[in-house]
Formats: sequence, structure tokens, C-alpha cells
Amino acid sequence: MSKKKIGTWNGVPVYTDFLPFGTRRTGQKLTTGKPRFAVFHDTGNPDTTAQDNVNYYRNTYNIDWAMVASAHVFVDDKEAIICIPVTEKAWHVLYDTPTDNAWYGVDANDGAFGIEACYFKNKERSMKSLDNACRIAAVFCESWTINPKNEMPGHQDIQADKQDPGNILAACGYDRRDMKVIDNLVVGYMKGKSKSLKKQPKTIFNWTGKFTTHKTNKEPIVVRKQPGLKGTMVDKNSWIYPNQYIKFDQIIKKDGYWWLGFYYQQKGASKNRFYMPVGKIEDKDEKILNEKHLW
Repeated sequence: MSKKKIGTWNGVPVYTDFLPFGTRRTGQKLTTGKPRFAVFHDTGNPDTTAQDNVNYYRNTYNIDWAMVASAHVFVDDKEAIICIPVTEKAWHVLYDTPTDNAWYGVDANDGAFGIEACYFKNKERSMKSLDNACRIAAVFCESWTINPKNEMPGHQDIQADKQDPGNILAACGYDRRDMKVIDNLVVGYMKGKSKSLKKQPKTIFNWTGKFTTHKTNKEPIVVRKQPGLKGTMVDKNSWIYPNQYIKFDQIIKKDGYWWLGFYYQQKGASKNRFYMPVGKIEDKDEKILNEKHLW
């Protein structure tokens, strides 16, 4: 298929350059029918353009399944290229990562579109690329009624072994995990954002720290693979016992409890994030630092 300009979205020239059918693009439709959420990525390949990445996918369109990866759209400092229709499946998040299911009830590959932002050693080019990617994401989010504030995680937010879009954020001079930069840009480019977006209460906080359970606890704290009382429990040997500690990187409000997201530190442990409740939400302002009965 040949490259074709389909318009200019929020000031960014947009082209289709669809991949041939193979392993990278199978033609399977999203199981949700339309995108339910979005995942924001960066390419992980500095100093490559949108066309460079699409060309690489085209040249390896039928790559071995063990190595397959793909995304719907690539954006750089000059253009955006859609290489897989956003209503088709692309392989941009691992299937065995649990967080996308926990947050959205579906695997990202089956229910989300993936947008890839290019980044460069030249900071100005990276900033323009990030801005363009947010302009394009805004069009998609508005088209599919996706709220970027809570329905557009970064890849690194839902898959523990990934670092994107932290690469482009760092290339632009921002903190690697500051998704607010992207969220605010996307919201700013959405039409009528004050009417179409409803303010959602914040329930996930990317705070870090160390939590030690009380030595007087009579029972261990159950650890789950997803936050919430319906999350899958891990083996009892991996529960957190009295006077043990974990290093957490997330605090979550769910099902009336405070949950901590953490990674097991032992050698050979799973790279996935796990979750443990540490007490009921009792403070009237729902501030964890004011709680007096944490476990």
C-alpha cells in the first residue's frame, strides 16, 4: 500500500501507510469493537522518524511471533503516520501484564490504540515530536470518547519492564514518569474539553516510600495481582507478615481501602507489580497521612 495524506489534524500532517497483513498486522478487529482506552508510547529508538519506524515494520511485516510488536500510529516532529487502523489489534503491550486488565477490564492489544512518539538527541525536535503526538492523541481521544486523564496510561504505567514514554519525556527535559505533561497537552488540544471531559476523582498516586507492617498484627496481609478485593491472591508464602516491609511506588484508593503497589525485591522474583491493602479509608478527607489505623 502506498502512503496517502488524509488531512491535517490539529496542525499536524497525517498520512496512512498501512502495513501488509502478516504477524505485525493480522487484520483482527479489537474485541471491544472500538478503542476503549489508549496507551502512550515512545519508540525506544532515538533519532528515528515516524517513516523510519513504519518502514522497519513493513520490511519485517511477517516477523516471527516470538519477536512481534506493532503500534497503530507513529508521530515525529514533522508528521503522523497511521500504519494499522485503530479499530484493528496491534501488539503494543504484553498480554501477561495484569494492570491493563485491572484498570480497564481488557488487554490493551484487544481494546486500546497505541501511539508511538519519536524522540531525538536534539531537544527541540523531541519537544516538537511530543507536542505533535499529543495533538494527534487528542483527535483520537475525542473521536472515541477517551479521557486522557485516566484512560491513556503510559506504557511504563501498565507494563513493569518498560520505560516509555519516559524516554521522550526525559529527552524533553521532564521527569521520566511525569505523565501529567502528556495528559495536560492532550486535554489542551481536545475540542470543547470543559464540556466533554468530566472531572474524575484521583484514585492512583505515584508516590514512593517504605511501609513496615505492625509487629502486633495477628495475621499476614494478603497480596494480590491486581488492586481491589477481587484481585487474584498470590501464594500465602508471598503474603506480607507482621514486621515485614515493602518498598512501594503507588498508592491506590479502591474498594474502601488503601492499597500499595510494589515489586518483590528477591532475586528471580516476578517483574510485575503486586498490591496489598494497608487499612480502611477512614479519614474524612481521604488523606493517607492522616490515617490512624493502618496495618
